Amino acid sequence: DGSKGEPLPDAASGDNVEVILGTGRYMEGLVEGLVGGTVGQVKTVSVRFPDALRNKELAGKQAVFDVEILSASRRILPELTDEFADQVRPGLTVETLKEELRKAVDSQDAQEYVPARNEALGKALAEVMEVEVPETLVTNQAREKYALMMTDMRDNGMADEEIKKLISPENFDKYKELSREGIVRDFKISMAVDEIARLEGISVPAYQIEEQIQALKDQARKEGQNPEEMGDEEAMRRKVESTLERRMVYDFLAENAQLEVEYAEEEKFDEALLEKLAQESLEREQQQQQLEQQPQEEEGESGKEDSAGVDIVAESATAVVEE
Repeated sequence: DGSKGEPLPDAASGDNVEVILGTGRYMEGLVEGLVGGTVGQVKTVSVRFPDALRNKELAGKQAVFDVEILSASRRILPELTDEFADQVRPGLTVETLKEELRKAVDSQDAQEYVPARNEALGKALAEVMEVEVPETLVTNQAREKYALMMTDMRDNGMADEEIKKLISPENFDKYKELSREGIVRDFKISMAVDEIARLEGISVPAYQIEEQIQALKDQARKEGQNPEEMGDEEAMRRKVESTLERRMVYDFLAENAQLEVEYAEEEKFDEALLEKLAQESLEREQQQQQLEQQPQEEEGESGKEDSAGVDIVAESATAVVEE
């Protein structure tokens, strides 16, 4: 109704936040509420948090913000002249500026293929890496992935009762076997990457790790999470460093190897897998219920020979229900 209720968590607020006026950029209502404001004005803006927000306490909720407009500016496209090019960088002309922009665009387009390139490099490293992978590592990694999959299902709106049907030792064993190949491959890639980084003296600058961690915290705030609740920061730091190191090694390999591009259709995940697991779990649950009901039915049949026994059971059952 537009009135203020309980205060929002700190993670949902912010200071000195730059807002670019444009539809679809932020939560529903924020841009619309700021349009027409002036510098120094405090505007009360009604917004709606996205349904897909990770923070389920805020997802889909209505909220009211008091927003102070500290400054305002307009983006104007300048005329492309030699004088402007020289302001971008001394010595540039319109033609040389256009050429650099073309190269930048081509480089950005090439970045779209980096994930596929890295996937191919990782696969090649795993194939030449001979190492025995401990079974305990496979189990632990599968357990983490299984738990994360269940969390994602809950975040995507699946009911807890449906999720519980998927959680069983049998389903985990099946998931573990399905995940085994990927877990083993990733372990081999990690060992190969670490060795290449050691031999070639590749290390991640500390400032890049800090920048990435800060970006993760900013993203958490944007999604309504408290960065302080993201878990062990030292563990997060190690994971960030490992990820950045792998990218640097892949870039090194790409620069020092001859790669041929082959276009292939992307393999799709079998979406029917989870439905199959759920159906099997449901069938086991039904079988268990039938087994539990069977002794009761046999007891009822034997009670037909003794009507007094049947009356006593019925009265006891009625008493329990009424109680």
